[in-house]
Amino acid sequence: MPNPFVYEQPVAPEDLIDRDSEADELRQRTWEGRNSRLEAPRRYGKTSLLRRHLRDAENDGLVGLYVDFFGVLTVHDVSERIERAYREQLPRDLGAWFAGLLRTFRPVLRAGGGPIPASAEVAVGPAGDGSLLERLEIPRRLQEKHGKRSLVVFDEFQDVLRARTEIDAVIRSVIQHHGDAVSYVFSGSQPGMMRELFSNRRRAFFGQAGLVMLDVLAADDLAPYVAERFKAGNRDPGEALEPLLDLAAGHPQRAMMLAHHVFARTGPGEHADTDTWSEALDVVGAELQGEFEATWAGLSVREQRLVTAIADNRSPLFSRDSQATYGIPKTGSFRSAIEALRDSGETVPAETPTKWRLVDPLLALWVRNGRSWPFSPR
Repeated sequence: MPNPFVYEQPVAPEDLIDRDSEADELRQRTWEGRNSRLEAPRRYGKTSLLRRHLRDAENDGLVGLYVDFFGVLTVHDVSERIERAYREQLPRDLGAWFAGLLRTFRPVLRAGGGPIPASAEVAVGPAGDGSLLERLEIPRRLQEKHGKRSLVVFDEFQDVLRARTEIDAVIRSVIQHHGDAVSYVFSGSQPGMMRELFSNRRRAFFGQAGLVMLDVLAADDLAPYVAERFKAGNRDPGEALEPLLDLAAGHPQRAMMLAHHVFARTGPGEHADTDTWSEALDVVGAELQGEFEATWAGLSVREQRLVTAIADNRSPLFSRDSQATYGIPKTGSFRSAIEALRDSGETVPAETPTKWRLVDPLLALWVRNGRSWPFSPR
């Protein structure tokens, strides 16, 4: 049978582990016509939960639309992503209406050939705002024409700032008038930029979307999920289950990665033993080595010292012990470094204000092991 543990891409809604309370909260907010902001560290399953939310909304009779803004560079890119999402995702019975509606819009033009370089863009309207405003109005016009409410998900929303610093104000100028026509969910993988957009009083979206947080998975949700899928494949996680739960520490993607490689090394009718677990860890370590080396190289020296101290988790940051062991003085530069790590999604606050943890438990283990393999936990 195919390996049931998917870790390299979002999972289907039915394969989500728990997340029922978050899904219910999003659903309730959507029905109330309120906007939401989904926040979580990378690889915590935001996109998978958004897929479930869109499925639930469509089952409730709403028109669901998912727009991925990852990598947009210009206002035209933003407009094009919205238009493409409608082209590909609108129900078939609305296709003709949408095709006709597009004929009334200014085109999103990207030149390619002739005397204009292929990389150039043709601006239609002031900086392309006209075409963007028209596409942002689609859900309101959909309700006016067909009486249908919409749910629109803007994923990687922080990337719209790459198109223009104040583009959030342009977007809000339209969607604030949509009322009962549409509810929005904003999601992104850069915690610092998302907080800047929604928590800074000077930004247009300040206070415009209620926060829904994703936390780590509880062991009593994760354990039966893993065990049931092993059982369905005529296998038993055996002696690998407890160390898997301990090492993953509730991180959704890392738990699935570990389970995937344990499952792959457990034959039908067999149970995983300590040797199976060790083999799986070796493969996981080899797979992650390059990623972790790149992450480490991208950190400043101050950040590397902080990451090492957090991974060791022996004493609070900026304590005398940490200062002596890791060279972390009580200075503003180091405190700004920890905030930078938080903004990039590498760290989150832990039990107390002076304690932090790395989001990725496997990165923490790699750092504790001296940033080298073998990948054997201590």
